[in-house]
Amino acid sequence: MESCLDYHLKTAHTYESVRRPHYLDWSNYPSPFKFYRGVKTFPLPPFKFRGQETLDTLYRLCSDYGSDSLTLQEVANLAFSMNGVTKVEDFHGEPFAFRASPSAGALYPFELYLFLRSVEGLPNGLYHYQPVNHSLELLVAGDLFEPLKGALCAEFTGNCVAVVTTIYGRSAWKYRARAYRYCLLDSGHMVANGVAYLRSLGLDATAVSLFKDSRLNALLGVDGTREFATVALLPERPALFWGDEELPPFNYPPSEPVLRRPVREPLVEEAHRAGELADCQFYRPFPGSSSLFPEVTSPPLGDVILKRRSRREFTGRAMPFETFKHLAESSLTCFPSDWGFPKCNLYLQVRNVDGLQSGIYTPSNGRLELVQAGDFGPHVSYLCLSQRFVAYANVNVVFTYNFGGTCRDYRGALLEAGALGENLYLAAEAFGCGACGIGAFYDLELQAFLGLPPEELPVYVVSVGVLV
Repeated sequence: MESCLDYHLKTAHTYESVRRPHYLDWSNYPSPFKFYRGVKTFPLPPFKFRGQETLDTLYRLCSDYGSDSLTLQEVANLAFSMNGVTKVEDFHGEPFAFRASPSAGALYPFELYLFLRSVEGLPNGLYHYQPVNHSLELLVAGDLFEPLKGALCAEFTGNCVAVVTTIYGRSAWKYRARAYRYCLLDSGHMVANGVAYLRSLGLDATAVSLFKDSRLNALLGVDGTREFATVALLPERPALFWGDEELPPFNYPPSEPVLRRPVREPLVEEAHRAGELADCQFYRPFPGSSSLFPEVTSPPLGDVILKRRSRREFTGRAMPFETFKHLAESSLTCFPSDWGFPKCNLYLQVRNVDGLQSGIYTPSNGRLELVQAGDFGPHVSYLCLSQRFVAYANVNVVFTYNFGGTCRDYRGALLEAGALGENLYLAAEAFGCGACGIGAFYDLELQAFLGLPPEELPVYVVSVGVLV
């Protein structure tokens, strides 16, 4: 599979496909937590962070900052910002833990690993973050940064590197072969929260998606098929590293299975395998941004991370133009990453925004260009499997990707869509609005509605609306 267009088309929804019988095997419901056996656990200090104002942080995501080592409290805050439990609710008589990052179907297919050195109170080593009790589980002791540099193709000086993996079977239990899309989007959500947190500390936080897959997976102690690395996060802007450090043998502790019976999807595994990199023969571009930003007041980022939820109770009432402007500008214009921003194209279906004609818009030379006028909320709602809240949104942002590149480019596009989508979540929450990501839509009908060329297809939709 040279291009993931084939995968994307084979997993496209149609009116007929979503109505075929599909029964969930509740006896095989996946555990949202991964538990290692026989590991030493280090409790982390509670999340204690308010930080810079949310919009101020988001506007400056691509500004030039510096690098520094993280303290134990900052490591704890980073882990919590990406994958912490922010709320526990009763679900049919059972407690259900919601996370800091959104996930399709609340299945949380992601895991978070941290490579640490010279952090006071923690031995050097590879850790798994355990959201259940906000702790770190030591998997391998020792300074692993040299082999990590070889795996990430990155030269760095800090004391913390976070790596996101996905156990795709958690998502495939419900979404079958389409799950790979959701796993990449969810990984983008997760790394976006980490980037925002580190940027609020004044660090050059960067999402790294280009790495040697087999080497990084081996260093994490995961099999690379059922669980595999999707993106790393460094609190600096790394230089490209061409070395090839040997990977020493490590003994990894066993873990409990997250599914009683494995869920495998050949299409997922083939698409992921087609995007693997075996060496560091690539260029790593980083985007930049203007140093001029508007003054806008918003709540501290830490408060917003704790409050963020997928909210669908849109009222349809008018959104002030300034709110819309800041939502779009702060969330969608840049993301510090190495996948070649921008990978996605954007289409904004707008309705009931003060001073802005309802219709479909697309960014062009720093401005919004009207593609077609009209209130298309009800039709976009139908295209998103008739989810009613979509019709009441003030803006539905459709992320599309032109399939001219490799499967690694496809990974980057979905990571980007997820990351920008999470920025929208944070910005909306800061304004007292709601946001909800949508990964399910009639792919080809939405493509036709937007008038896209044959090889440009939608990959994600995020709805944002006024709540009161």
